[in-house]
Amino acid sequence: MRLAPSILTNLWVLLLMVKEMPLISRNGLQSSILWSVLIASPAIALGAPAEIYLGLESRYSDNVAKAAVQEQEDLEHRVSLRGNFQSDPGKCIASADGEIAYSIYEEKTYDPQTQLNAGVFGSCELARGLSWEAENQIRDITRSSRQSDTPDNRTRKNVFSTGPSYRRMLSSQDSIQLSSRYENTDFSDSDDTDSERVTGSIAWSHAFSPNFSAGLSSSVSHVELETSTEIQTRTVSATFSKRWTKAALSGSLGVSEIKTEGQSVQQESDGFVGDINLTRALDSGANVYLRASRELTDQTSDFDIRFDEFTFELTDSDTVEVTIVETGLNKKFSNGDILSLSASASRSDYLNSTEQEDRARLRAGYARVLTPQLSAVANARYDYLTFEMDQSEDHIVGLDIGLVYRASRRLELAARIGRSERTSDIPSQEHEENWALLSIDYQLR
Repeated sequence: MRLAPSILTNLWVLLLMVKEMPLISRNGLQSSILWSVLIASPAIALGAPAEIYLGLESRYSDNVAKAAVQEQEDLEHRVSLRGNFQSDPGKCIASADGEIAYSIYEEKTYDPQTQLNAGVFGSCELARGLSWEAENQIRDITRSSRQSDTPDNRTRKNVFSTGPSYRRMLSSQDSIQLSSRYENTDFSDSDDTDSERVTGSIAWSHAFSPNFSAGLSSSVSHVELETSTEIQTRTVSATFSKRWTKAALSGSLGVSEIKTEGQSVQQESDGFVGDINLTRALDSGANVYLRASRELTDQTSDFDIRFDEFTFELTDSDTVEVTIVETGLNKKFSNGDILSLSASASRSDYLNSTEQEDRARLRAGYARVLTPQLSAVANARYDYLTFEMDQSEDHIVGLDIGLVYRASRRLELAARIGRSERTSDIPSQEHEENWALLSIDYQLR
């Protein structure tokens, strides 16, 4: 196993590379403008100082391209900067979090890579009940579940949205909310389809008690793709929300219709849609959650950002019926050990093609405190995928273990080794990979 040169040896080289990073691209322009406006607004009350971290990594892989044949080893060096910010409550509020990273490969398996995953949100109260919101989300996403997660199979998705929202109390128990939103979605890969979206919604809510409310909502969405294809979606739902001392439940159930019109496609579908969100704190100190959603949507929507374990097949049709269920448990023990378990299942039914993709995931992680400064960590994952078009099945298994040493309040060192393996009915989609990683994480402020 070849891990030299070390992270410390490469520190100067990595910092020099930061100068070459394109910090603002077409996909990040709205986010940069939005963040500049938010922090310049005198109405925003600055909260706690932003937390900023610098990370350095060196990762060795014996199959960096995750190829079925002609495996190639390489050493990836990565420098990253991440942070988060939250303003205090006021007439205007703002929050931001994200990470930008730059990687180079010693054996030139891939060109230098820039990764950007960030979110910015802001809202200002213009008048009583009337507010204006703006949000920008940027993610590096996988283009196709059929291929492994490598730079060749990634694109950057930028979703910018803004619009007003108005809420008015009709009585002490009834309220009505009107909102509209303009949304623009851009992909960094020219092969993927960008879009512009306009949505409008109206919702009525009745408070049956201080902890329980229910109501009705209706929304309309119009999407224009850069291919001149237009997608219209109409949805009517019943909504509810209930809170207990240690639990909260909310959701909706309704019907939706989606219509696609383009030069080569005329398609219309409808079906039941809805969502549910449940969180509960257990007496043992654990927290459990359940999230589920079913939507008629398209690949330029933010569904894969709201559910980051979900992947659109960007090489397939535009409109899709998506269903996902996620559940998990997080527990911190009295001795400081941390356990996390999660499971999810999703289905993507592409309406303009015969493709249907099912995916099931299992995740488990455990951190064991060995000394006040040293912890041992272990993570395991399993994915099961099926593709109806070619009647194929894929299995992905991954395992890693490591040590984390907290040298000071600001400095953390880590070393990990792992293995991943993918088996498939299609031999070209298989791979095996063994890897090792050394990292330094330093809190700048």
